[in-house]
Amino acid sequence: MATDVGSPQRFFHMPRFQHQAPRQVFYKRPDFAQQQAMQQLTFDGKRMRKAVNRKTIDYNPSVIRYLENRLWQRDHRDFRAIQPDAGCYNDLVPPLGMLNNPMNAVTTKFVRTSTNKVKCPVFVIRWTPEGRRLVTGASSGEFTLWNGLTFNFETILQAHDSPVRAMTWSHNDMWMLTADHSGYVKYWQSNMNNVKMFQAHKEAIREASFSPTDNKFATCSDDGTVRIWDFLRCHEERILRVSPHSHDELFVNPYVLYISQIN
Repeated sequence: MATDVGSPQRFFHMPRFQHQAPRQVFYKRPDFAQQQAMQQLTFDGKRMRKAVNRKTIDYNPSVIRYLENRLWQRDHRDFRAIQPDAGCYNDLVPPLGMLNNPMNAVTTKFVRTSTNKVKCPVFVIRWTPEGRRLVTGASSGEFTLWNGLTFNFETILQAHDSPVRAMTWSHNDMWMLTADHSGYVKYWQSNMNNVKMFQAHKEAIREASFSPTDNKFATCSDDGTVRIWDFLRCHEERILRVSPHSHDELFVNPYVLYISQIN
């Protein structure tokens, strides 16, 4: 008995999907009241500020040029004359590289004014040893660390309880010594870590200076005395009594101690 073997029956199914056009979502800007409510909910104490283009004064190219010229320049006879033209900008060097031309160190162009958050008088300012930052001491007793290229402040530190009057770095660039209006002296490391504090005078200290060996330092005060101190022991070694006027400058070299007073 023969049977017809045919192809199996196929099941045709055409699913029918309903075509849905994509809905366009329109953004509705919230009104002023909603914006205020959102700011109150999301405000975390840090407001976003607009990017500010700061003018940068980069002195590194002139220093690199000075180091390159030092390889082949013997003395001032090999110095190249710099003409007052824009094409000589690349030949500029620091004042140290042009000792035969003192006018190179005369600053005639205004660069920038920087203002601290709390406006108060600044009594002392010093460059850090590497020359990248500035440290200022204000009447509020605060240290402000400024960027030396863009002149914006980086950090603020409450260093003294009274106005900062004196600030000086040791010759080995490891220690910074500061003095305030109350007669206190503080030792600081290069990372602004305070390691020592003692009272050197009973009145305001006007200036301080290290000896060439950094083992001693001298302070002058409104009490009419100049005191010589041992840096490691914080021990007073000698007292020099001078005129009881304000002594605003103190300089120590290997041979003599200079004091300039204002009557």
